Amino acid sequence: MAMDTFLGLCLSALLTLAGSCGSKSNAQKAPWSVQLTTSGGFAGVGTGNISVDSNGMFKYQPPGRPLPEKKGCEGKLTRPRFLPISEAVANSKPDGWNVEGIKVAAPDAFGYKLEFTSNGHTTTVEWYDNTTDKLPDDLKQLSMALRETMKTACKQTAP
Repeated sequence: MAMDTFLGLCLSALLTLAGSCGSKSNAQKAPWSVQLTTSGGFAGVGTGNISVDSNGMFKYQPPGRPLPEKKGCEGKLTRPRFLPISEAVANSKPDGWNVEGIKVAAPDAFGYKLEFTSNGHTTTVEWYDNTTDKLPDDLKQLSMALRETMKTACKQTAP
């Protein structure tokens, strides 16, 4: 009888652990989208804009006015291009992003505005390149992943 009780307790513990693992992965699979827009710099046009969603769909717009020779692109990111962004999103804690001192621009600084939407809630944060060192680590990681993707998005997309 004691062995049955012990096995029952072990089974209950395993089911509890399995249930909590399942709920964590469901939370990470909630649909999300992130948009990074840039402005400023010496020419005042930023470095480009990008939006990415949880399906890997993206849209990139180069800096400056839309001209035929400055076309952006859109499509689906390849897995290697999408992975750094999805990992950064999974590690994000948007409630801690709006910290003091990040909205102070130096002359000719690039400005960044990031809008992150998940579960019907949007978090917006703005900063400048001269205040990047004050960003929370998770926001810095997401920003870097998006800026790297801007450099290569139009070169490699999934079929």
